[in-house]
Amino acid sequence: MGVGTGLVGAYVLAGELAAAGGDHRVALPAYEARMRRCAGRWQKGANPGQFLAPSTATRLRLRNVMLRRSAVRRLLLAGTASVAAPGGLPAYDG
Repeated sequence: MGVGTGLVGAYVLAGELAAAGGDHRVALPAYEARMRRCAGRWQKGANPGQFLAPSTATRLRLRNVMLRRSAVRRLLLAGTASVAAPGGLPAYDG
C-alpha cells in the first residue's frame, strides 16, 4: 500500500493546501488528521506475512511458483479490495 498511500497523500496535501489558501499552518494539521485515518486503516490491513516476504530461499521459490497461478493472484487481490478502497476522500474543488 505504500505507492497508493503516497498518491493519496499527495492528493490530500494538495487539496488541503488549496482549501487553506496556501497557508501551511492550516493545511498541515488538516492533512495529518485526514491521512491518519486512512493510513491507520491501510496499515492494519497490510500484512504481507511469511507468504509475500518469505524468510528462506525455499519459501521464496515456493511463493514464486504459487504466484504464477491466476487463482492465487485473484485471492490476493480480493483480500486487498476493502483496504485499497479510498472511501472518505474529499472531492477538492480546484
